[in-house]
Amino acid sequence: MEDYEAKLLSITADELPSPKGSIPFGKLVALVSMKTTNTYERELRKLAEQLPYKTALWPSFGQYVEDWYRVEIGQFKRELQYCERGGCEVREDCENLIDLSYQILNIISPGLTSSASRVAETLERIKDQRLLIWLRMSSEIFHMYQVNSYFGVRMLNTNVAWMCEELVRMGVFKSPADAFKSQKHIQQGLMLSGLPKRVASKLYQELQDA
Repeated sequence: MEDYEAKLLSITADELPSPKGSIPFGKLVALVSMKTTNTYERELRKLAEQLPYKTALWPSFGQYVEDWYRVEIGQFKRELQYCERGGCEVREDCENLIDLSYQILNIISPGLTSSASRVAETLERIKDQRLLIWLRMSSEIFHMYQVNSYFGVRMLNTNVAWMCEELVRMGVFKSPADAFKSQKHIQQGLMLSGLPKRVASKLYQELQDA
């Protein structure tokens, strides 16, 4: 990609209202006692109705579905599986149903925020494929903060780590630690979703202080 870094830093996404949590952590804790797949699915879908965006395709709960995700719950099983070619592969072996809910809510969230989608329309699918990944990573953070701050912080840590590693792959920095020190680059990554600059700055500072 021609001048990858310059193009990344030049992107300006339309600013969106600050994301506000819609599913309190206490309501997620109530899911932990669910014993059956059907009960868990019903209660999680009820919670998801509170989200400020339309959810994408849900995984199957218990049934095989070709080329998509399946949720399996048992006495010692809380798995997110991917089904293909007649079999299923465990993608996430979760410690509890809160962890599993995080994985599911990430799958069903829109791929990009409305602001990131508008940016994506200006990019070339092949030539700018790495920039499209930045847009998705930024959007995942925004969407998880729309669930609640607990899930938001978790996605923030994961995806900012990816951003730091990507900046090394780009040849901009020698190490992820050096990349993280550059507020300009990390803050830009957060703002690609439409996250307001003041909020992006605040989240970056919180990561520094953590």
